[in-house]
Amino acid sequence: MAKLLVVESSGIIRGVFKDLLGKHTDFDFDLVATYAEAKELLQKSSYEFAVVERKLEDSFKGEIIALLNKHNIAPLVFTNEIDEVFFESFESAQIVDYILKQKYNNITYVVQKLKQLQSNKNRTFLVISSSHTYLNYLKRNLNLHNFNVLSATNKEEASLLFDKHPEISLVILDKQAQHTKSLDLIENIRQRRSKEELKIIILEDTLSAYCTSSLLNNGADDFIIKPFSRDEFYTRVYQNIQTISLD
Repeated sequence: MAKLLVVESSGIIRGVFKDLLGKHTDFDFDLVATYAEAKELLQKSSYEFAVVERKLEDSFKGEIIALLNKHNIAPLVFTNEIDEVFFESFESAQIVDYILKQKYNNITYVVQKLKQLQSNKNRTFLVISSSHTYLNYLKRNLNLHNFNVLSATNKEEASLLFDKHPEISLVILDKQAQHTKSLDLIENIRQRRSKEELKIIILEDTLSAYCTSSLLNNGADDFIIKPFSRDEFYTRVYQNIQTISLD
């Protein structure tokens, strides 16, 4: 049973979380109100997931996020406001996602997001890039959402992984040095998996009508122009896998 820590100052909201988590999930969860209480629990227990309020009475600048990161936990942040400072931390810190506190339904959304993260461990993605640095960057961001991530630097490595892992449902392909190599990789992938079985997202350096149209016409499903925000990246990933069954 996955362990979940909820850090929320409002007793009313904690009560709603307790009710929804108890009724609709199988998490083993703890609910606390302060940074100090969370710190004490983290010294005693290991947690796989966390939902935290960004500004707590005893840690008003988001120190709770750094504390969780120290314990290798990337939290969902449930917050009253999103400002420029938070967006900077979202890009640099280990944060799964942020959700604004507005109404009861948003707490329901947090619970749904937690269930989604729990099920993501059953999804396997393949990331292909000739850059080891960029491979690690992409893997790190996908791992934050609990996806199982494989990586390859060329067509040969990718082919071996496809043979071993028929469960791969998404390929993220970093643009190759030569456009023809990108096309060759897509063709190789499509010979193995149909669009109903697997989606392909291309990461492009520039917006070129010829390049993007040829990639899409040859089997890619989507493309993202670099540099991109983590928000955009995650949105495109989820949009592309929503029609791919886990069965």
